Amino acid sequence: MPRRSSTCKTFVRARERPPIVTVASRASLRARTIDPWLDLTDTADFTRVGSSPRYGRSKLMDIMFTQELGRRLQGTGVAVTCCCPGFNATGLGRELPLAGALERALTALGIGNPQHGADIIVKLATDPEFADSTGGYFAARTAKPLQCPEIGRGEAAQRALWEATAELVHDIRRPYNA
Repeated sequence: MPRRSSTCKTFVRARERPPIVTVASRASLRARTIDPWLDLTDTADFTRVGSSPRYGRSKLMDIMFTQELGRRLQGTGVAVTCCCPGFNATGLGRELPLAGALERALTALGIGNPQHGADIIVKLATDPEFADSTGGYFAARTAKPLQCPEIGRGEAAQRALWEATAELVHDIRRPYNA
């Protein structure tokens, strides 16, 4: 991995406009609703029951944000893409019942290697085939284009997420004594 990492850094530094790659997930398909204000400010405790839908919404928002950023940077030469890294045994969900046993079994079978997820990220950042991509969402291994789930696919929904994010970031950056 160090060699690949070094190659990636060299390539990105050499580009006048380095690419932007966001990591999303097909878990976004689990999102049944999307409310940018509510979802961006939700501070409820992480629970076994609520973790999967919340994770799905966060990954949906990654795709939506990337596609809106792609539109905003169109024509600048900055490639903006996102990807689903596939299933990776990273410890996410470790609080779920049987998670430890499942991770050990998958690792023993060679399933869920995080390197596979890293490969698509490096490919999107370094492969000239994606240098002009903007707003694309791609699958691990095949780099096949994926669609944003329908609930977050529209430009108006993506713009609403962008605007809610911008306002929240502005509020955070605003001095407290202003």
